[in-house]
Amino acid sequence: MKSVLVLSWIAIGNVPAAVAELRARGLRPVLVSDLPDDPHAGLCDDHIVFDWDREELPALTARIGERGTEPIAVVSMVEKLTEWSIALTTHYRLPGGGAGRAVLASKTLVREHMSALGLSDIKFSGDPRSVDFFPAIVKPARESAASYMVRRVDDRDELLAYLKHLEESGAGDVELIAEEFVSGTEFSVDGPVLNGRFHPLLAIEKADHNDAKHHDAGLSFHPPQQSHVRDGVHALCEAINILCADRGLDQVWLHFEGRSSPEGRTELVEINPRAGGFHTGIPASIQALYGIDVIAAVVSMALGEYAPQEVGPMREQPMFGNVELEAEEIGTVEAFTTEADLLALPGIMSVRLSDGYRVTQLNKENFFLSLTLTADSVEELREHAARALDSFEYRVRP
Repeated sequence: MKSVLVLSWIAIGNVPAAVAELRARGLRPVLVSDLPDDPHAGLCDDHIVFDWDREELPALTARIGERGTEPIAVVSMVEKLTEWSIALTTHYRLPGGGAGRAVLASKTLVREHMSALGLSDIKFSGDPRSVDFFPAIVKPARESAASYMVRRVDDRDELLAYLKHLEESGAGDVELIAEEFVSGTEFSVDGPVLNGRFHPLLAIEKADHNDAKHHDAGLSFHPPQQSHVRDGVHALCEAINILCADRGLDQVWLHFEGRSSPEGRTELVEINPRAGGFHTGIPASIQALYGIDVIAAVVSMALGEYAPQEVGPMREQPMFGNVELEAEEIGTVEAFTTEADLLALPGIMSVRLSDGYRVTQLNKENFFLSLTLTADSVEELREHAARALDSFEYRVRP
């Protein structure tokens, strides 16, 4: 059987779904992860343990060779492992490699290319200590997920205090980028890139985004309702098209976030070569709108064979919403309400409940419940969300 590497970090990466899709195609899944006791190892035909933070590519390729594995593809849905995925596909000369895609692994490189192409005038610096613009957002340039280590700083004192905090907490060597904070409404867009063109399928307006913590919050929905957000989605999609053509991108799924102000300014927040978070209901909404299985699409792209007969244009009906619940204290989540209880409520399309979710740090998003909803209006979405959250009972055990 032909082997496909499935990359995972701390047991995340949608491994069960990816493995199911590979087996349906008669392919042999080989898990590469950092956990010797990875809970998904038993799903795969082989498991290679590798320390993503401390080991180098030659060690990994040697380990793969020792197992007699000749991979025909690499499946990765973890932002932190983007560079590793590109390195492996480049090494084995598989779809998904090359310098064009490598730009997407670095927020600093993306900013530089957007600026050089005349697509952005946002202020940024790869040396946060040199920042002279405020408010600013400080975040990892290469390693981020769930808003990990993302912090807004409003003046130089706050900036220096945060950098000192990172050093004292052992994160002083993390590559950072500082960016101008852009006021306005945040949104996200998902879709595939084929032959250098981005095809937007889902645009999410994050109407209740928490700008203080820089976390998702409250209700988000497709399609966007505010005119400046709709205009911003259109403008940023066109900019991303230019970037994709310039970098020669193909066979990659993009999830990017932007901000648009009522005054007409739109800027990219960040871009990731992966599908939007499965906890947000984005894949479920895309399947309901287009019949596209995002996992199947991602696997096809890893094999270099994604060729849908038709993609887009973006469909705006029916309306979908998503609301998430975040744990705000250290401990373990214990849910008393079940997924079945929530699915029985009006307007609830899908539920993702992580009962037993462990909160070990508060400097990232800690969502353990996600509800995907459908309705005819934002007001009805809010009614459905409020009813579900009011009925949900849980606690966080120390």
